[in-house]
Amino acid sequence: MTEKLTISGSADLIAAVPHLLGVQPKESFVVLTARAGSLGASLRMDAPAEAAPGDYAQIPGDYAQMITTYAAHDDKATGSYVIVYTDEDPEYGYPYAAHVAALTTELATARMPVRLVLLVTSTYWATYGTAEKNPLDEVRDSNANVTLTYYGSAPHLEVYNAELLGTWAPPVQAPEGTEEDLETACETWAATLDGTGMPDTDTARQLAAAFQHRHIRDYLFRDTITTHNGSFGDVLTGKFTARPDWDRVDRAEAIAFELMKAVPAGQRAPMLTLMGWLEWLKGRGSHADRYLKLAAEDVPDFRLAVLLRELINRGHVADVARDADTAYKRRLI
Repeated sequence: MTEKLTISGSADLIAAVPHLLGVQPKESFVVLTARAGSLGASLRMDAPAEAAPGDYAQIPGDYAQMITTYAAHDDKATGSYVIVYTDEDPEYGYPYAAHVAALTTELATARMPVRLVLLVTSTYWATYGTAEKNPLDEVRDSNANVTLTYYGSAPHLEVYNAELLGTWAPPVQAPEGTEEDLETACETWAATLDGTGMPDTDTARQLAAAFQHRHIRDYLFRDTITTHNGSFGDVLTGKFTARPDWDRVDRAEAIAFELMKAVPAGQRAPMLTLMGWLEWLKGRGSHADRYLKLAAEDVPDFRLAVLLRELINRGHVADVARDADTAYKRRLI
């Protein structure tokens, strides 16, 4: 979808969040940056847990500074919205009041003044700091939710269901990793990405086997991006020489899903990791983390997935996603 969607009220704004993040937030703080006439970046962080001694992330000021630092990557933002998702019900006042106050101050200091703070629980939504309790049906039936769902956005669907991929496929054997193996794998991957339709079963199994070899897998990751500078380390962190061909990236993600159908559970981690990495390059950290978590479950502690999850959970944003000229654009709002 490339059409712009008009947000006409708080229910629309709340409805848009899971479509933007790809997941329904729970016990979270969400910050949406605002630009002239549109929304900018979307950021979700876990709500503060019980503070352990010396846990700086739970201190209101430090927590607010951390979120604001990430939001500030949108250098075109002129304002922001804050949505608190929680079922915490303090005896006095409002949930996370000190954190909300600190975040409001930090965002204002960063020249992204907060235009509105909303509270969303499992039973109602409200303007933060008020006694109102609006039904969640207003969010479900909002123009934003209806329109985005109509155009195919389905954030509540599971991204991966091993049972639906089938259990019939026999395992594949990773190639030995010779120069000839590498060349063949890269040529087949490039031809598949540049072609149309999905690969046939033999090609899918050949590619899935290539992804099982760590050295070859790294080259296939790198060659998914045509604007790479040759360094796998730079490519992995989103440092490209120009704006990537995002259509090719979308196709790579779709093909990776098809490759998983050609192998059994226990051999799907490389493709899940590829999908997670591509989602992260697009600036979709929540989507990325879900795929990477699944990869680390398919092959326990799959190293590349674990490393990427650590990177994401520290709040690192891919370089390509920080620059509006190179970032993935899927304009919903």
